[in-house]
Amino acid sequence: MVGPCRVSVFRNTVLVDGKEVEIPKVVLEVRYKNKHGRWCGTQGMTLREIPKAILALQKAYEYLLSETKDHSYQPSMFTDE
Repeated sequence: MVGPCRVSVFRNTVLVDGKEVEIPKVVLEVRYKNKHGRWCGTQGMTLREIPKAILALQKAYEYLLSETKDHSYQPSMFTDE
């Protein structure tokens, strides 16, 4: 979590050429307290929160890249590049 920005990493298992492969998914959420003092989440963010969201996503990306050394998932497997 970077400021109010939280990134969660999930892994979905899919079949690729008959082999099960874990595909990481990332969810970005901005946390805030509403007028009743309850914590809530939103995908919308203010201008000041954008750099924090970028940093949180960068940390998630670095984490996922470090994890690919031990897993069969390669980032290029599911891109159009």
